[in-house]
Amino acid sequence: MVITIKDVAKHTKVSLATISRVYNNKGNVNPETYKRIIRSIKKLGYVPNNAARTLVMKKTEAIGVIVNKLYDPFYRDLIKGFEDGANETEYNVVFCSLVGRNVERKRGYVKYLTNGVTDGVILYGSYLSDESIIRYLVDINFPFVLIENEIVGLDINNLLIDNFRGAEKAVEYLLGLGHKRIAHICGNMNKKANVDRMDGYIAAMQKKQLQIFNGYIQHTSRNYESGYDCMKNLVSLNEMRPTAVFCVDDATACYSIKAVMDCGLEVPKDVSVIGFDDQRILPLRYNGPSITTIKQPLYNIGMDSIRIMTKLLDCKKKLKKIRKVYDTELIRRESTCPIN
Repeated sequence: MVITIKDVAKHTKVSLATISRVYNNKGNVNPETYKRIIRSIKKLGYVPNNAARTLVMKKTEAIGVIVNKLYDPFYRDLIKGFEDGANETEYNVVFCSLVGRNVERKRGYVKYLTNGVTDGVILYGSYLSDESIIRYLVDINFPFVLIENEIVGLDINNLLIDNFRGAEKAVEYLLGLGHKRIAHICGNMNKKANVDRMDGYIAAMQKKQLQIFNGYIQHTSRNYESGYDCMKNLVSLNEMRPTAVFCVDDATACYSIKAVMDCGLEVPKDVSVIGFDDQRILPLRYNGPSITTIKQPLYNIGMDSIRIMTKLLDCKKKLKKIRKVYDTELIRRESTCPIN
């Protein structure tokens, strides 16, 4: 017997439109009604037509990967990890790329990939606004692995970078070079990774009882280029100008270094700069010193996520959820030096 959306409507005494909004993750549904519909969908075994066809075939042999700005050079190693991981298996990888913080677009991708197109989803990204999407995947019991994000209280498969400790390492290294006036250029606070890196910076400064002067924490806008203006603000602090700056990522560090040089100062002689990510492909026209940075193992994460997803899909019994935290590594280069 094929279960239809009408059967769900009859079982829950809710309109077809409301059930459709719940299944398609469109929101605007009373929380109690939402829970009742989800319970009914699970109990009756309702799936849309595409998924029903897939069930007949047993598997799609595909894994969906959702990434913000897939074209960003930052993702080079991560994507290679996904691809190499997939080459070890019989699964194909379906990539979905987003531009900016388009939550509705991301919901659309999740709906598409979970509607009989793939067997599992890997969701990469630190956006705190993704919580409703993550909870939706849990509610419909669809296999997924979450990279660089975490929802407290949810038992899910999680791969995380230790961004907090990585930021501490960056500041501790600068402290070891004799710097005390250390500033931070942070990124979008809707991203968990950026929040963790800022918290790590603050914790490292507080451990040494060092003052974070007014203006020492600068917030970028939506793009890396705004790191240029943030650094100009720091350089303009005159007597309280920081001798070192920890940037949220390497791309931001590039524009920050350019700002220092445009102000007639030198990196690292006048201002030491450290980044995060160990990004291999830097913005065009960058001609500053090689950047001291904190390296994160993106290739390993990409490879591991495919391996974990494959194990989840191929194992016939329910597996314990995996939570893995990856350490970071300090990479010393030319953009930092001991204070004069």
